[in-house]
Amino acid sequence: MFPRFTLALVAVAVVAAGCRTASSTSTVISGTPVVRPVPAPPYDPTGKWSLGLVAQGQAMDVLMELSKLPDGTWTGTLSSAAFPPIPISTATLTDKKMVMTFPVPTGDMGSMTVTFSGDLVEGEWSMPGDGSKVSGKKM
Repeated sequence: MFPRFTLALVAVAVVAAGCRTASSTSTVISGTPVVRPVPAPPYDPTGKWSLGLVAQGQAMDVLMELSKLPDGTWTGTLSSAAFPPIPISTATLTDKKMVMTFPVPTGDMGSMTVTFSGDLVEGEWSMPGDGSKVSGKKM
C-alpha cells in the first residue's frame, strides 16, 4: 500500500507543478501624456446670405444661396431685384474662404472670393470692367 500511496502523491505533485505559473507580467506606463486637440469640424456656409455690393456704380442687395452636393462640391445662385437668379458655375471652399465663378449678363464670367466668419461674410467680386467689395450676413 505504501508504494501506491507514494505513487499517487508523486502524480499529484507532477500535475500541480504543471499548473503553476512560471512567470508574471506587469505593465508600466512612463513618460509625459500627450494631449491632442480635437479638430474643429469644417466650416459649412450652406444657406442663404444677404450681400451688399456695388455693380455699375449702384449699391445692390444680392441674395446668395449655397448648398453642398452629396459628392462634396458646392453649388448655388446669386439673385437680386436687378437680375434673375444666376447659377454659380464653380465654388471651392478652403477652410473659411470660398472662390466662386458665375456667368454675368455681358456673357463674360464673374468671380467672387469671400471669407466667412461665423454668420458674417466679406470679400470682393469682379467681372471685366466692374467689381467691388462684398459684405453681408447669413439670413
